[in-house]
Amino acid sequence: MRARSIRRTAYVAVTALVTGVVFSYGTFAASADTTVITAPQNAYLFQADMAALGDLVVDTKHQRLIASDPKRGLLAIAPYTGGIGQKVTDLDSVAGLAMSTDSGTLYAAVPAAHAIVAFSTDTYTETGRYSLSDNVYPRDVVVAGDRLWFTYDNNGSAGNFGSIDPATKAVTTHAYARIAPYYRAPLIAANPGAPGLIALSDNSGTSGNQVMLYDVSSGTDIQTAGTGVAGLSFIRDLALSHDGSEVIVAGGGGTFRLRAADLSVVDQPWDTVGDAVDAAPDGRLAMAGRTDPGVADLYTYDAGSTSPARAIDMPIPYHLHYTNPDQIMENGIVWQPDGRRLFVVTDNAGLMRFRALNEPVATTITLAAPATATRGKPLTVTGTIDGALPAGTRLTVRRDDPEGTDRQLAEVSTDDSGAFALTDVPTAGGNVTYRVTYAGDDTHLPTTAASTIAISRDVPALSISGHNTVHPYNSAVTVTAHLGATYRNRSVELSADPAGTDQPNRVVKRAVVDTNGNLSVSLRLTRTTVLTAAFAGDSRYAPRTVKATLYAKVNLSTAVTKQYKTSRGYHYFRKTKNPVFTTTMTPSAGRKQRLTIEYYSAGKWRPWKTATLKLTSTGKSTYTLTGTHKTGIKYRVRSGYINGTSGDSLNYTSYGPYRYFTFTK
Repeated sequence: MRARSIRRTAYVAVTALVTGVVFSYGTFAASADTTVITAPQNAYLFQADMAALGDLVVDTKHQRLIASDPKRGLLAIAPYTGGIGQKVTDLDSVAGLAMSTDSGTLYAAVPAAHAIVAFSTDTYTETGRYSLSDNVYPRDVVVAGDRLWFTYDNNGSAGNFGSIDPATKAVTTHAYARIAPYYRAPLIAANPGAPGLIALSDNSGTSGNQVMLYDVSSGTDIQTAGTGVAGLSFIRDLALSHDGSEVIVAGGGGTFRLRAADLSVVDQPWDTVGDAVDAAPDGRLAMAGRTDPGVADLYTYDAGSTSPARAIDMPIPYHLHYTNPDQIMENGIVWQPDGRRLFVVTDNAGLMRFRALNEPVATTITLAAPATATRGKPLTVTGTIDGALPAGTRLTVRRDDPEGTDRQLAEVSTDDSGAFALTDVPTAGGNVTYRVTYAGDDTHLPTTAASTIAISRDVPALSISGHNTVHPYNSAVTVTAHLGATYRNRSVELSADPAGTDQPNRVVKRAVVDTNGNLSVSLRLTRTTVLTAAFAGDSRYAPRTVKATLYAKVNLSTAVTKQYKTSRGYHYFRKTKNPVFTTTMTPSAGRKQRLTIEYYSAGKWRPWKTATLKLTSTGKSTYTLTGTHKTGIKYRVRSGYINGTSGDSLNYTSYGPYRYFTFTK
């Protein structure tokens, strides 16, 4: 993955011929058994009309390849697979590029502006600018640790490097004695796998062969190694391996792999012109150079190996009527940060295009599963995977159920058409998810699909005592819930919901039932209450809830006054006196009581008068019986609370005892 950018003061123009110093085509030290393959014909254009290639970076967040064009002063942003892209203009001589580790910010070195410019990769609009001195022309930028490291010159001379602290925008330049350490701005390389290191070298604008390694883990640069590489000149590209153990450098004289500890040569795969190098995050290396037609232009190495794993030759674009193969451009290769793609930018008589080598094929798994199934019985999930995978491709299967998350089942294999089937006997009920995964390979992307099936559960026996029972006001009542057989969960929750809106439903007990399956709770009833017993369920028994309504009466009594005597249960009044009946009832806001007076005639009690009376805040009401009172007639009176008509529905309909009275002369 490229954590470095343009490594030179000049740029690579798109031309049919390479000007300047002329090198002969060379050879590559490939193994005899390395098969040369031809890169695919399909290549993609940058939507921007590019005239030169400065640098390449990959935006993994948005799956974009980004190239700088210093000749036209623009950035070209292209989707991985071509198509409609974007461009950012008015960046005079823009050169090196670097991407933040989260792919959220793109940094560009803009020499003519004497600045490093930051862009949001969501919109590619400028979000920040790190201004430098007027005699500082930044040519390249990398991210190493928590700093930006950049190289620069003074408009083509006195090359040096420095750093920027993004948090404070403080700029620090490398200190040197007497003369600048580089004739022109050096190449610079970094790698997220080795965030405490940067590598620098001379660039292709000079014949210098110096390579330096610096420890920048402390925020300052400390040289750890430096050498002139014999046989190397006009250095075109530079890379640091994923673990910081090697520096890879390409230019006139070939491509060299250097041991980071002392910059001694580990291997020289290319013996003449090397054009581009890059290091993947898994340790693979890619190297490109100048070769004769029909000879591989690009080689890749597995981690730690000095023998190439793949040799790739660029094709002749048959559909464009060209006679020469595409030529990999200087600084024209970059790994996708996860290593799945190696992007290659080529030129052919002025036509600049890019390819995604090792581009993995997208795969998709489609599952077909029943919506419901029975616990303990076999079920089958079928599916297909596309992507032209061979028969026998192994897919992993995992089952998530209430008894255990992420349980691995036996793998399944595909047939010639990509179809497969899995059969399982679910031991748990509830929502059971089957997840089928293809891990991917060098040429296919991974994919996962999941399907959730509702597996049946048994219904447990659950009951609660006391339903529809009526109780005196403020009486202590014991309610018992009984839970039948279950699998693992033996807990029951009891909650009480008093009538009305002023008291909340509350949990009164939550516990494991006893050995008989019982759980009891005692409470005092002051109003009608709904008791709920709830079992939350387990992996084999479904949740269940049962309710019981326990009714509570009100306290109620009626007192009689103004009588002249009481005898054998009767209150006696002179016909000239008006009886007074005082009712006392359990109080509640807005509550009323109904007073009923009856008389006795022809062998039975008959209705005479009723009155609905509002209670005071202490639950009292008074009624005076006025009028002409007949003597010799038997009367009785009582008070009542009528659910729904006495101002509320908090209690069960209740009546006080009858009080008997009569009138005399």
